[in-house]
Amino acid sequence: MIQSLQAAQTTMDSTKLPTAQIDIIRYLYRFRFLTSHQLSNLLNHKTIRLTNYHLQNLSSQNYIGKHYSRSLSLANQPATYFLSSGSIKLLQSLEKIDKRALRRIYREKVRSQAFIDRSLFMANYFLFLRDESKKTNHTLHFFTKTDLLAHPYVIHPLPDAYFARVGKDDETKRYFVELVDDNSPRFALRRRIEQYDEYIEDGKFKEVTNHPFPKILFICSGYASLIYLKKHLERIYNETSLDETEIYLATQEEAFEGKWEQVTAEDE
Repeated sequence: MIQSLQAAQTTMDSTKLPTAQIDIIRYLYRFRFLTSHQLSNLLNHKTIRLTNYHLQNLSSQNYIGKHYSRSLSLANQPATYFLSSGSIKLLQSLEKIDKRALRRIYREKVRSQAFIDRSLFMANYFLFLRDESKKTNHTLHFFTKTDLLAHPYVIHPLPDAYFARVGKDDETKRYFVELVDDNSPRFALRRRIEQYDEYIEDGKFKEVTNHPFPKILFICSGYASLIYLKKHLERIYNETSLDETEIYLATQEEAFEGKWEQVTAEDE
């Protein structure tokens, strides 16, 4: 009997994952899709080999899957990793995991390339903000769309991210992040602006958090959507509740360069 218990204990211990592998699963839960280089940066690994070792172990146990093409046209595209069904039971045992997010894991393998690209961009933007915050001695609090599931007072549909940066003087600046595809239907962009107008007017964010309404950052994949948003926002800015906050626009490249254009009311 004692031998059986010892054997069972050994089996249980052998199934425990190293902290780094648990962290990989958590990051994939939060960001949905990540490359090995992004994961290496997130984990602060000194070499990509260490990250790849953990990824191979997780993949062999069906905790994660990956998209990878050997096509010549995609030869320079890195593999992207995502959660597999084998991770669900483990995630259920972890803290701060929203059970509603686990159902989508069954469909991660068939997500569109556009969806994957948005996820990868958001991870890169987080890494950029993390590095910038270290340089400027700010404390960064970053919430992905998955993280925001736990905050029902946040606008729905959820933004792509929310973050706050706290300076040494304890001054805090808060931001909602919206990623905009150049091929997004114009009516969908207008509707999203209406939703923010209604959300600001409702006052729910201020009521629940006791904080000023966050600034809104629209990050556009190209100039077509940026120009359209800029003109539309300028035209309605003073006629809506949007003038109670600050709105900034940039392309993806400009966002990394810190080149933001603030929306102001259209000249009379």
